[in-house]
Amino acid sequence: MKKCVAVIEIASNEIRLKIGEKGNKKVKVVESVSNPLSLGKDTFHSGIISFDSIEKLSAIINGYKLLARDYGVKEIYAFATTAVRESKNRDFFVDQIKVKTGIDVEVIDGTEEKIYINKMVLSFLSKEEMDSTLIAHLGSGNISITIFKDCKAIASQNIQTGALRISEFFDSYRGNASNYLQVIKEYLKPFQDGIGDFVKENFQKFVITGNQIESISSICKAKKKNGINIISREDFLKLYKEVRDVSPVEIAEKYGIEVEKAEVILPAIIIYSRILKFTNAKSILSPIYTVGDAILYEILFPYENEKINKGYEEFSIISAKNIAKKFGSDENYFNDVSKTALEIFDKMKKHHGLGERDRLMLNIAAILEDIGKAVNITSHDRLSYHMIKGLDIVGINDEEKQTIASISYYHNDVMPFDDNGVYLSMDCEKRVRVCKLSAILKLANAVYTSHNNKFESVNVKCSGKELIVTISTYKNIDLEKWAFKKRKQLFEDVYGIKAVLNKRSVM
Repeated sequence: MKKCVAVIEIASNEIRLKIGEKGNKKVKVVESVSNPLSLGKDTFHSGIISFDSIEKLSAIINGYKLLARDYGVKEIYAFATTAVRESKNRDFFVDQIKVKTGIDVEVIDGTEEKIYINKMVLSFLSKEEMDSTLIAHLGSGNISITIFKDCKAIASQNIQTGALRISEFFDSYRGNASNYLQVIKEYLKPFQDGIGDFVKENFQKFVITGNQIESISSICKAKKKNGINIISREDFLKLYKEVRDVSPVEIAEKYGIEVEKAEVILPAIIIYSRILKFTNAKSILSPIYTVGDAILYEILFPYENEKINKGYEEFSIISAKNIAKKFGSDENYFNDVSKTALEIFDKMKKHHGLGERDRLMLNIAAILEDIGKAVNITSHDRLSYHMIKGLDIVGINDEEKQTIASISYYHNDVMPFDDNGVYLSMDCEKRVRVCKLSAILKLANAVYTSHNNKFESVNVKCSGKELIVTISTYKNIDLEKWAFKKRKQLFEDVYGIKAVLNKRSVM
């Protein structure tokens, strides 16, 4: 019997169990069940998930455990999204589920949710389908948009607006269909303006994923090709006209769906219609994937998933560079700094014990460290820290963003130990990681203090208890030596290795 893996997805409107095994290049789902449970109604109304809902959820999960046991599942992975993430009692929620079911629940952030979905979409779309593409994922409480050009993700944006969130906000207006539509359209006006600022051109392809898209695809009688629903633009806009002036009960009766689904389908259609305006797509591509599908794929196909991850790292760097250029950062400078920082990182592998994801965060920190100069040159390091925390960087989750922001904050003269605000906000493990990476970034910045490309090459060598950085140039490097001496303290404190800057004269 093949190894089976079980994933429980605690979404805002329903609870899902998927049990899968490794098939031919894709996950073979051997069991899939779901139960309606609107945790989102609790969160979006009162800010907390009621203990009554926790009891109901625990009973569902215990039932899923018995079903999974029948398939010989040894471990169950459970995760929660928006409703739990935004609840004020999330810590107590996670604790009670553990007590009542024995299951650990991971609460994933909105960026991780988007990354999982996008990676799943990428694994099945052709290159032509990613040439000029806008991907929109609509969750219960948020929307994420990712832009692909020339088969590369170049930018992304998360917006805290979702179909269930809107449905709950304007619940009292449902009795009057025209007023309900009008208030939602007005509420979404800033959202649409924000997309207009973000999306500067009309894209040729439009890919949508989300909780409501399966129902929308069914109503529009979408064609299926290679596991992807294809909805014509004409059919989608026709559906929008048909549902915009009717109540959820009428929608449910007309299309044979549950009232609970009908209550969120209109906000979803309105949101998608707003995004559709930024594309020239004649049809909408809709792969039916959830985060649970992506996690099953990650567990069952680790090698293939790692290849997707490596590709996504390139997208993260492209996204960071586009952001840096938007804020007027010197491209030649941040390219030089990141190149040298990565060379130091690679030569120090035996000493830092860090991995490829840390290398990526160092790279992005080197690219974004100066964006604060767009606001104020004098205190740009702290400004960069706060700006980076608020950015949407393709493929980077919220925790990684915090780490990148901290590394960037210490890239110049600020020392971690002297700044209690940021340093003490991190746990011990993260402090050590940030100090290791910041120490490297400080040295790389010191090498390029003059912001003047006056070197033919920069060579890095780690020998014994010394890290030797050699600059090949015929020009004076007294400024670089001064900066290097000033900024090497953290490096030597963290690694116990002497940092040396040498010059090799060239004609």
